[in-house]
Amino acid sequence: MPIAALVETADPTTAGMSAPRLLRRALAVLLLGGTAVVTAHYWLGLGEDLDFAIGGPLYAAIVLGAGVACLIRASDYRRERAAWLLIGLAILFWGAAEIYWTAAIENNPSAPYPSPADVGYLVFYPLAYAGLIMLVRARAHEINWRLWMDGLIAALGTAALGAAFVFDFVADQTSGTTLETLTTLSYPLGDIGMLSLVVGVVALTGWRPGRTWSLLLAGLTALVAADIAYTLQATEGALPGGEWINPIYLIAAVCLGAAVWQPKEAAEITSPSEDGRREILVPAIFAAVMIGLFAMQYNSATGGLSTVLWAATMTAVIVRLAMSDRENKNLLEQVQTDPLTGLGNRGRMQVDLERLCEIASEENPAAILFLDLNGFKHFNDTLGHPAGDELLTRLGQRLRDAIGKDGTAYRIGGDEFCVLLSCAENRFDEATKHAAEALTESGRGYAIAASWGAARVPSEAGSPSAALQLADVRMYAQKESRRGAPADLTVPAPGARPAPSPAEGAVKASRG
Repeated sequence: MPIAALVETADPTTAGMSAPRLLRRALAVLLLGGTAVVTAHYWLGLGEDLDFAIGGPLYAAIVLGAGVACLIRASDYRRERAAWLLIGLAILFWGAAEIYWTAAIENNPSAPYPSPADVGYLVFYPLAYAGLIMLVRARAHEINWRLWMDGLIAALGTAALGAAFVFDFVADQTSGTTLETLTTLSYPLGDIGMLSLVVGVVALTGWRPGRTWSLLLAGLTALVAADIAYTLQATEGALPGGEWINPIYLIAAVCLGAAVWQPKEAAEITSPSEDGRREILVPAIFAAVMIGLFAMQYNSATGGLSTVLWAATMTAVIVRLAMSDRENKNLLEQVQTDPLTGLGNRGRMQVDLERLCEIASEENPAAILFLDLNGFKHFNDTLGHPAGDELLTRLGQRLRDAIGKDGTAYRIGGDEFCVLLSCAENRFDEATKHAAEALTESGRGYAIAASWGAARVPSEAGSPSAALQLADVRMYAQKESRRGAPADLTVPAPGARPAPSPAEGAVKASRG
């Protein structure tokens, strides 16, 4: 990115803050221009006579400049100040280690190992970890549990891969004193942890990190890649020799420092819109990777760290899928529940009725009961809709209690209720009577009662649609008979049984 573009993307509100714009421009020149010079030196062989100046003071200055840029970011935004302060300090320790390396370690065949430079390099990791975690905490708003679990799975899976392909290899090649071995192994452990955290954060953003997060995570990834390459290079020539890795470190520093020029909002983390295809993407990918890793481990004698991480990843995958299944069931429960009464709604009733029709037989019949409130409209018009909602809530609870184990009650809309009876046939009449009584209430200025109609399955109706139609017609027949008006008793479905007369409706509806 051109220097001018970086400067132009700076938050305009920072002009009057503690970090002068001139300092920002100077840092841009140092980070971008200096890195270009170092890259040209190591990759293209330019400026061979300036090897010490380019690989020493300029190199360290670029790293320190990236740390200063992060500290400026910390001073700009209070909510994420602690996070950027820790990241800036981590980079400054890295820069201090570079200075010590150039002054006391490089070209010194008797230099101690580990040295103070190693302390600076290794301190970078915990500070950077803490800063990244605090930045997530400062910027994460309403992240759902799926993304948290995806982040955990991605982090553990990445750690398992890193342990299998990097740590185990380095551990097999490492020798020396205990302190030397621990120091050598600390680098791949720190790198694997950092890469795992980076992948976890990317998963946390729904795999859509913004500009600031992309720069920050790209910088850390480049740093880890360079560090792993350097470790492998130093381990019996696993990679080609030379100083071609050095510019990669500075590219990482530029990405980390460039966050100072990004707008505040660019670091936000929000839950992306739900995408069914993404629901099982992360668990499926990392489960497949872990299966492959397990097969590799089974056929080799590598160390146990990757096996432990493999087991942890698979455990996280299982927990993720179990939690997803549980939430899906809860969501289905909410969708099929009437929010006012807590009874099942029409959708659940239709599903349950289909199941009931499949298992009902002449020896073990079932029944459907339709109930419609009389006087509810007058109640609503007189006392208001809030009072009407309270009445429906009371009646729904009474209906559920009255039916008990004899069946299941539903509110299928407005003032209409339904009951599916799955009890013994000799209880149909009593259960119907209890249901009608439960939907009865009277008070000052109102009287609520229920008209009802029933249909038996399979003796009177063999399909859900036929049972619904027959019970509905009988219910309306009873309602019209109470009004003293003629009723249209024609059953709409061809081939259905004739509806009973109004007189029969009140007597036979409970018996089907």
